[in-house]
Amino acid sequence: MGVHAFPNIRHAAVSARRFADRDFITDVILALALTGLLSLTASSDYLWGLQDGLLFPTSDRSLTAWTWVYALPLAFRRKAPHASAILFVALCLIQLIFGPAMVVTDCFALMQLYAVISYGRRETARPFIIIAVGMTLLTTGVNTAVLAFGPLTTPGVNRYQTAPYECLTPAGTIDLGSCDPALRTNAAIMLGMILIPVIAVVIMAYWQRARLTTARWMQERNEALEARHEEETRIAALAERARIARDMHDVVAHTLSIIIVQADGGRFAGANDRELAKSTMTTIRDESAKALADMQRLLGIFGGHHADGDDAVKEPSRHHDGSQDDDHPNYANIDDLVSQTRDAAPDLHLERKAFGNPRPDRLDSPAQIVAYRVVQESLTNIRKYAGPDVHASIEERWDEDGLRLRIIDDGRGSASTADGHTPGYGLVGMRERLESRGGTCIAGPRVGGGFEVTAFIPFTPSPTMRDMAGPIVDGHGESPHMESAANDEHNGAAGRISTHVVSGLKQAAIDHIHTIVNIVRNDRKERNVGKAPEADDFNIIEKVSEWTERHYLLMDLLIAVTLFMMYYVSASDGMTAGYAVMRNISNMITLLPLVWRRRFPQASAAAFATVTILELLILPWNTLAPLVSVYSVYSVTLYGPRTAKRWVIPTIALGSLVFAVDFTAENYLGMSTTALIGGIPAITGDAGTTKSVGALPVLLTCAFAACITLFGVMAAGMWSRTSGANMLVLQARETALRDEEAKQRILAANMERDRISANIRADVSDTLLGVMGKADAGLRLLDSDDVDARRVADAFAGIATEGRAALKRMRQLLGVLRETGFSDERQQEGMQLAPASSLDEQLQWKAEGPMDGTVTNHDGQSQ
Repeated sequence: MGVHAFPNIRHAAVSARRFADRDFITDVILALALTGLLSLTASSDYLWGLQDGLLFPTSDRSLTAWTWVYALPLAFRRKAPHASAILFVALCLIQLIFGPAMVVTDCFALMQLYAVISYGRRETARPFIIIAVGMTLLTTGVNTAVLAFGPLTTPGVNRYQTAPYECLTPAGTIDLGSCDPALRTNAAIMLGMILIPVIAVVIMAYWQRARLTTARWMQERNEALEARHEEETRIAALAERARIARDMHDVVAHTLSIIIVQADGGRFAGANDRELAKSTMTTIRDESAKALADMQRLLGIFGGHHADGDDAVKEPSRHHDGSQDDDHPNYANIDDLVSQTRDAAPDLHLERKAFGNPRPDRLDSPAQIVAYRVVQESLTNIRKYAGPDVHASIEERWDEDGLRLRIIDDGRGSASTADGHTPGYGLVGMRERLESRGGTCIAGPRVGGGFEVTAFIPFTPSPTMRDMAGPIVDGHGESPHMESAANDEHNGAAGRISTHVVSGLKQAAIDHIHTIVNIVRNDRKERNVGKAPEADDFNIIEKVSEWTERHYLLMDLLIAVTLFMMYYVSASDGMTAGYAVMRNISNMITLLPLVWRRRFPQASAAAFATVTILELLILPWNTLAPLVSVYSVYSVTLYGPRTAKRWVIPTIALGSLVFAVDFTAENYLGMSTTALIGGIPAITGDAGTTKSVGALPVLLTCAFAACITLFGVMAAGMWSRTSGANMLVLQARETALRDEEAKQRILAANMERDRISANIRADVSDTLLGVMGKADAGLRLLDSDDVDARRVADAFAGIATEGRAALKRMRQLLGVLRETGFSDERQQEGMQLAPASSLDEQLQWKAEGPMDGTVTNHDGQSQ
């Protein structure tokens, strides 16, 4: 989009009241100025003369009074369109009966009609149009009668002696037979003179009403975007808290559960088996280090978004959940997860089955992460809660639309909560992950014992399918995740990889076609300035007006073509065919940049200025450029960035000087601009010197007049820009607001992540480092000569105790984070939100326990 919005979004917002006050002041000044200007001619017989009334003759004083009385409704025509229009009609009726038949300010009726249609209520437009037609007929009749008969209260003889009215005889009687043709002619002329402008004003008013309706709707939409800024920031922070809680559970809590299981097993199995004990201790140490590294990456503690300045600001969901990082698990890592589970729980009989044609390439990186986390969470819960000697299976079913996972076991099922453990947030996070990818998750106890988790992960749409479906938007009309823009690039590449080489060329051709279609579609979206809710009630004029706004590039092309045809030069105009062709080509080159005056305002203005200056310097004839330069200056001021004035003002000064030189050289000195600049005078001698000196005032006057004109046009463009009624500027402002809103969401999420990481780093990191320290001490003990079974068992017991303490602390942290997350807002209506409290205060509250008892979870099992 070539239109630029205000660079400072918040300070650029101007209330509707301020615009209304400014418009009212403008209307008052305009009403006084126009009335004062017209009143100077009201008593001039040369311009207007005295127009008698239907009943009474008119005096200069009466004419002046009626001239000024219409300034009052004119001043209020936009502030109170209906009241001012009614007042104007009432004054007109009184004037037509008791005052002059016509005064110069009667032309204000057109402005009143325009205002009441454009700014008034839609349902009152037609009644006022009917009133306007009726007043047109009444005015035509009154003025025709006055021209034919004069004021009726004056005796006929006196009227005839005062003015030769067409239907009066010298005796003061009326002779309709002799004046009937003139009467009809005067009535027809008068009716046409009044009715044609009325029709034109009605069309223009409806045209403008459609523009104002759309502009007002876009203003309200922009105000809504600004109003929801704070709420969007809060939601982004809450979403980041929920994401961190979900990832902390999946990454860190899973590892802690493995450490506890390994420590408990090593306490008994490794006490008398030194190699087994050393292997188990090494596993514990490695898993602790991995958990610590994962948590630091999760929270951005090392290399956070402030590390590299503003350019390093990343959207959290992309950085942690949607990128294809080597540290992130994928579908292929499920095998390692199954092997790890078998090693950690030898009494667990686990099998993995696949049905259908496996297509992991149809799952993008985030979808593969979701699949891994579902299996990870399910296996963790089986190890922790299903009990000993359990049979479990992982079933993968690859269908046409996605992957269906089913993890079942024959363990304790619903009886797993009988030990009094407090459910956590594992299944909640699993559901959130799947819902974010358009999938589903169902989990619960099985009939007859055991537990079952069923999940569906849809395939990532191919580029072709995405293009046909279009973007998925949320309730605000935006993409649900800002990561989609970045992921689309990866998904577009991954989705095009086909296992069938034969269809590769066909798929590539389809992709290229859809790429072209997308470019056209995006360009159409940029041209679409929006459709107001009232658009369904538009009449034909308003619909055409709306269509021209949405297709402004085509309209600018038509305007350029119209200007070209108006100034088309033919050989029959007294010039040679070659000369006429050159003139037409120069006009075409001059008008061509104006086609993109709204699409690319700066480039269009720069190209136009370059062409104009070159034509003025080189071409030997007068060009079209000076006449349409106001068009280019106005456009770049209105649609271009505010910084454009830095080069527009000097360009105006330079162009005005070149124009003045060209005008002076050709019209005063009788030489070409090139000859003047090149120092080849066409006039020599004293007369030539005198004429050259006399040309300087002409040049300066011409340059000053051109500068004043273009700077005035520039001021008009700036005025229109700040009025908030131009749809392209409003659309650019909306785009800027949405961009800032997206940046603010990213910033809010980053700030929330930094705040959380600063508070919980010491809690979790110190505990994990403690586990690692105990593991290192255990390894040193196993490497020493002085080792016995009791000390080995005590080392494993200490690690298990430390792991349980870390897991308990983790559950407290997850509880605090989840209390302001979306899952708890949706599932636990009584949950209190306290995002403003410090994390230490929330942890202290969590440790003391809520007043209403322990929060339970309907999932049956968690963590």
